[in-house]
Amino acid sequence: MTEKSTSEYISKKEVKEMIEEALRRHNRRSTIISSVLGWILIGGYSFGLFQAVQNV
Repeated sequence: MTEKSTSEYISKKEVKEMIEEALRRHNRRSTIISSVLGWILIGGYSFGLFQAVQNV
């Protein structure tokens, strides 16, 4: 088994930056997905409500 030299290791600072970048990316994507799903659900609810009111 070969040992890695110190220059091949990732520093704590680099790891922290990578984690923060991944969290930012995740939060941005989840916000977009949630808003799209929200608009779809609100649209479906509104459509159903208008159909129910129209049929009464």
